[in-house]
Amino acid sequence: MLNFLQTVQFVKEVEKKIIEYEKDIDFNEAIMLFEIAKHDADLVKNLANTIKQHHFENTIELCSIYPAKVGLCSEDCKFCSQSIHHSCSIEIKDLATLDEVTEYLENVISFPVKRFSLVTSGERLDDFEFEKILDIYSHISKNYNILLCASLGFLTEERAKKLLKAGVVKYHNNLETSSTYFKNICSTHTQEQKIETLKIAKEAGLQICSGGIISMGEDMIERIKLAFELRELEVDSVPINILNPIKGTPFEDMKIIDANEIFITLALFRIILPKKTILLAGGKENALKDLEKIAYECGINGCMVGNYLTTQGMGIKEKVEMLESLGLEV
Repeated sequence: MLNFLQTVQFVKEVEKKIIEYEKDIDFNEAIMLFEIAKHDADLVKNLANTIKQHHFENTIELCSIYPAKVGLCSEDCKFCSQSIHHSCSIEIKDLATLDEVTEYLENVISFPVKRFSLVTSGERLDDFEFEKILDIYSHISKNYNILLCASLGFLTEERAKKLLKAGVVKYHNNLETSSTYFKNICSTHTQEQKIETLKIAKEAGLQICSGGIISMGEDMIERIKLAFELRELEVDSVPINILNPIKGTPFEDMKIIDANEIFITLALFRIILPKKTILLAGGKENALKDLEKIAYECGINGCMVGNYLTTQGMGIKEKVEMLESLGLEV
């Protein structure tokens, strides 16, 4: 293990490599930073914040999602309350109407929210549902000044092009976890299918958004692997969710990692992905509570605001006020 002076020198060299030479760190360097963080987390967190400040200053990007279809999902993801394989008490919801979506959106656009996404349950929408979703996106694109994203399951090339034509600019599909840990969370589809959808979206001209959920029993090495796999895919934005254990799912008794481990994870993602939008997404209020403010000192430059899919988040007004109180420009 490095002594204190060697540790400080190593961190300075990493900072210079990323900021001055604009080069990415390698896997071994990431592991070394993790080892350093075990003894001096502030060194790594401060490095992440310096990198974030260099590329994004004090700005933070806000996004909001709307659950356009809820429940009855055929997939068996162990973290998800919407799966038919689990015994969760959620309200099943058919595909949303235009009026339902725009009613929610009217509230969102009164705040400085940059992006808005519809999210649907299930492996993919059927043709009728997909055409309805396209109509909703077309209407929003023509009538509202907000960037549109979509999270509708697996894609075909034809559907990707139709989404682009309807005004969608970014497509989301989380890898969820590293390729080596994925088998522990889902058996009804593969991570390769997710990667294929992201590649289809990118080839069609859409930006791509993909991240994962931490605290599902994986260790830091698996999280670091995920960050490198996302870097290899050249994703544009990375939402990091923290597991919210829901009664009725196989993960209902999963213990949430402590706040410091969450902060180190966020910092390492920023250092590995220096120029990407990294968003603190679902589960943050439940896992961090009053400590959430510290997360924005760990390299985060994005935040999901409003409610999530089947759980409640902090109100958008309260979240914006909290972020502004930290000196962030939303």
